[in-house]
Amino acid sequence: IEELPPDEAVDILRTSPADRAASALNLAEPEVGSVIRSLMGYPHESAGGIMSVGYVDVPITATQADALQRFRELRSAEHIFYIYVIEDDGRLAGAIDLRTLLIAEASSPVSSLMQSDIVTVEPSCDQEQVAHIFARYDLNALAVVEPETHRMLGIITADDVIDVIEAEYMEDIAHITGSEASELEKKSPAQIARLRLPWIMTTLFIELMAGFVIHIFNHTLSTVILLASFMPIISAISGNTGLQSAAIIIRGLSTGHVQLEHWKHAVVRQVETTMLLGGACAIVLGFIGYLWERHIAFGITVMLGMFISVNIAGVVGTVIPLISKRLGYDPALTAGPFETAFQDVIGISIFLAIATALLQWLK
Repeated sequence: IEELPPDEAVDILRTSPADRAASALNLAEPEVGSVIRSLMGYPHESAGGIMSVGYVDVPITATQADALQRFRELRSAEHIFYIYVIEDDGRLAGAIDLRTLLIAEASSPVSSLMQSDIVTVEPSCDQEQVAHIFARYDLNALAVVEPETHRMLGIITADDVIDVIEAEYMEDIAHITGSEASELEKKSPAQIARLRLPWIMTTLFIELMAGFVIHIFNHTLSTVILLASFMPIISAISGNTGLQSAAIIIRGLSTGHVQLEHWKHAVVRQVETTMLLGGACAIVLGFIGYLWERHIAFGITVMLGMFISVNIAGVVGTVIPLISKRLGYDPALTAGPFETAFQDVIGISIFLAIATALLQWLK
């Protein structure tokens, strides 16, 4: 614990039993134990929970020569691309990148070399938001400061953010597939089954709605039995299209490329995309339906059913994650199996409704 950087020591202690972690901290040097305890006081998935205290800082009265000497003294610093300038009262005044420092004159004051308008975050900032900030500003490190005093607390480095992105991605994938991220840990088959059963049962009852819809349109299916052969195709294609749209939106929300303030732009782009996808699939399937039944009305039924179902599924897959994000829920939760099931029900309902209408028109 004493040999590790404090933030890595915290990661290890968080995964250890509480009594063993406490014993390790009691045995560690008091200064090391104090730093680690302060870091463990922040929520695990916050800026404070992933920050490091291994940074190089200099007072605002220092010169370039003083900063280089400070740099040599703090050999244990984790990040060396920036040197942070601190006011007399402890507030963060700015930062100097290493290249600027090295090419400056020895007598140059750090106040003339620093950038004062640097990006900072508070320790309570969510780690996913921290990843967005890194991506937006192309940072190598990010300073963490106290909310009111603006005192320097630590830094978050790019390697920490890579771990965050991987963790968030795995969590989103776990939600989308209807499981839990904790399944990645060593669990028995019975424990995993208990975790997944609620999702599966939810999907089962929603899919029963599809059976109810088929029962309502039983007369249509009895009249044209070949319609049953195309129902799984339309259901699968529309469901996959909706899930693709949901995955794109969830990824965009996670990376910051999709903003709730510009939700109309995201919806329009997805609708334009699904119209092209639905049109291509509809033409192909409609032509196959015509060749199969040798009746133009059947081909039109299949074509319209495919086109409308794919587009509705795309809209549902796009809008539901956006609404969930607006309401404060994890959008990945809404893109699980039950969303696909809803899209199946919608696709089958539309297809059979179109078929019924065309049959009545032909009569």
